[in-house]
Amino acid sequence: PDVRELESLANEAPEEDGKTSDEKVEKEVSDLTGDYLNISLLLVLYTLQGIPMGLSAVLPLILKEKNVSYADLGTFSLNSYPFSLKILWAPIVDAAYFPRFGRRKTWLIPTQLAIGVVMVVLSGSLDSLLFVEEPQIKSLTCLFFLLYLLCATQDIAVDGWALAILRKENVSYAATCNAIGQTLGYAIGFTGFMALEHFNFVTLQEFMFLWGFIFIVVTLLVGLLKSEGQIPPEDEPESISSAYGHMFQILRLHPIRLLLLLLATWKFPFAIADGVAPLKLQEFGVKKEHMAYMASGMMPVCILLPAIVSRWTNNATPWNLAMQAYPLRVLLVLVSAVLVSCTPASLRSGTEIPWMFYSVVVVVYFLATVTSQCMFVSTMAFFARISDPGMGGTYMTLVNTLSNLGGMWPGTVVLKVMEGISCQQESCLVKIDGFYVMSGLSFVYGVLWYLLAGSHAR
Repeated sequence: PDVRELESLANEAPEEDGKTSDEKVEKEVSDLTGDYLNISLLLVLYTLQGIPMGLSAVLPLILKEKNVSYADLGTFSLNSYPFSLKILWAPIVDAAYFPRFGRRKTWLIPTQLAIGVVMVVLSGSLDSLLFVEEPQIKSLTCLFFLLYLLCATQDIAVDGWALAILRKENVSYAATCNAIGQTLGYAIGFTGFMALEHFNFVTLQEFMFLWGFIFIVVTLLVGLLKSEGQIPPEDEPESISSAYGHMFQILRLHPIRLLLLLLATWKFPFAIADGVAPLKLQEFGVKKEHMAYMASGMMPVCILLPAIVSRWTNNATPWNLAMQAYPLRVLLVLVSAVLVSCTPASLRSGTEIPWMFYSVVVVVYFLATVTSQCMFVSTMAFFARISDPGMGGTYMTLVNTLSNLGGMWPGTVVLKVMEGISCQQESCLVKIDGFYVMSGLSFVYGVLWYLLAGSHAR
């Protein structure tokens, strides 16, 4: 059985006038009239969602400056796991609501207000949790876990709302909104803060307080100005028990089980290059501000690329693009390891900026960004295509959870294992840097995954 069997779940409409449903979608896909405001709203909501994620990415760089171990960084990485667990409460978010308030706003408004409040409160506690001689790793992990928990709940509501407010022929643009919005929000929270902090325009406490306040204001405006239309009878949500039952029925489908296996395993090779290589560059002398500037240079690519590649994902087989980008991204794992090993010694002394080395880093970063965004948009478009609007929040969250789980656990495992196998003290019989060992293993894993599982994914 092929994963593309899933598409039949969303394309069972009978043929009309001799045209298949795919042909009708192709004919109507370019008409966004009447959906521009809805797309703008989705962009704002997904952008807000990305800001706490960007801020959480700042902390490992600060913690590394304080010589926190890679094992402790692995512990902190647990804060992002709610996105891999949200399926546990997605049916409740999808089915329970106050009709007068709106099916999606019932959850969207309280969670976004809570995010704003937590950010404001957390901004006043960073001096005692982060900017101390021994950072409170467990407390920081718990607080950012709470932020991610709220963001994950908001994501369930927004995913479901996207399926409801966009016309059927435009539903694949929800993936584009997700990719552009989350990328922009992440860039604001990570690159934006790093640049402002480098020039002493703002502190982390002030930046977090500001965006907490913006969260609250935007949420109140959405609550007051945006109303939800009547839910069509065919899209009326089931009871919570029925929603969980439906979810388990979905999980029993053979294509879904195959998809679960693919999504849980396909991102393992990238954890070492995406999450650890930047920390190793910082360890070898690259300033975190310089890495932020490189990331800021990629921001236009991250924002524009989803819109550009949507022409290849808004079709009957949107996941093909991800499979085409996969080999190059695996190759970049090996390239990143070689690049780290070639870090100039002059970076440690700070006497000069090795522009040639930085140029190569930017090229590798650019290629990694392109392949990553292609895979992300392709996957999100595939999920939007197979999802049932009647239980859109749960359906989209189910497949998104499988995807997020495949991206979360490798980072934690790699950091923990890398710390365990490294031995660089004078007492070591053989000095081993776990980064290079894990890079080699990850590259081999990626090649084997593509050869053995790639045909099933296509």
